[in-house]
Amino acid sequence: MDIDRREPVQLGDSTQWIRIRAANAGSPLLLLVQMGPGLPMINEVPAYGRALSLEDDFTVVYWDQRGCGRSLRSAGATRELSLEAMTGDTERLLALLCDRFDRPAVVTGFSMGATIAALATARRPELVAALVAVGMDIDGPAAENSAYQFALATAHAGNNRRAIRQLDAIGPPPHLEPRQFATRARWATNFGGVRTGHTHNSMARGLLVSLLRSPDYSLADTVRAIRGITAAQAALVPELAGLDLTHTLTRLNTPIVMAQGRHDQVAPPSAAEHYAESLQAPYKQLVWFEQSAHMPHLEEPGRFRQLLAQVRLGLPARA
Repeated sequence: MDIDRREPVQLGDSTQWIRIRAANAGSPLLLLVQMGPGLPMINEVPAYGRALSLEDDFTVVYWDQRGCGRSLRSAGATRELSLEAMTGDTERLLALLCDRFDRPAVVTGFSMGATIAALATARRPELVAALVAVGMDIDGPAAENSAYQFALATAHAGNNRRAIRQLDAIGPPPHLEPRQFATRARWATNFGGVRTGHTHNSMARGLLVSLLRSPDYSLADTVRAIRGITAAQAALVPELAGLDLTHTLTRLNTPIVMAQGRHDQVAPPSAAEHYAESLQAPYKQLVWFEQSAHMPHLEEPGRFRQLLAQVRLGLPARA
């Protein structure tokens, strides 16, 4: 690695942490914006390295956002935890990175992270060479209904009485409390609507193991990161439930590629298709991942890496 360093960055009133890795320091800049609410990103370095080898082609920035992971070390880390605050953080981080590396960034966001990345890109298009939105949260009510109806129908089809009982107890959306959100997400995940071949417990175990094994987190960091997920959900779930990018973000001045899993039950394909048709942008493409749910970058990593390679080839040549 030409570059492999971890450092704090001051983004407005919040100290947050990034890790930058590149096999070639002159390669295009790639900022990863994690899904959520509350999930860290720096712990994903080993898994992303094995699955995607992004550092071979990009200068990759892994970022623990406000209220997540290592960034919970700062005082008041969960203060003003909102989409607006996180969009502002993204703008500031992009400005810092583009100034340091003297180039705009490819920004790849996942789920909620794709929404935040798109909002920041709309405000500061000069900082973003291209946006790759993976399983983007677009329509909050549609997403809630899709996940709940999928989970309930699958529970009935399999006569899973525990799932039926818990889903009936929370009732149909809106689900504005963390307990309701967690119940819906648990069963949508268990039934394959988030990552094919994985359950809620297997993904939770994977998160815990990745934090414990990472040299970037102490034991105290790990405890804070796990607890911080619930706090982030409490702050952000009501906002996400009302999300409507079709009417609030109608134009981008930056090329966008949307990567969508055909079997995604938490960011419905119909919403992605409608948004791709209506969004105005200098270049837009909706790419379907036929074997994937909500995490095509990890469900079909080879194809996702090819997609990013194509984005990289489309960037303007630099002297």
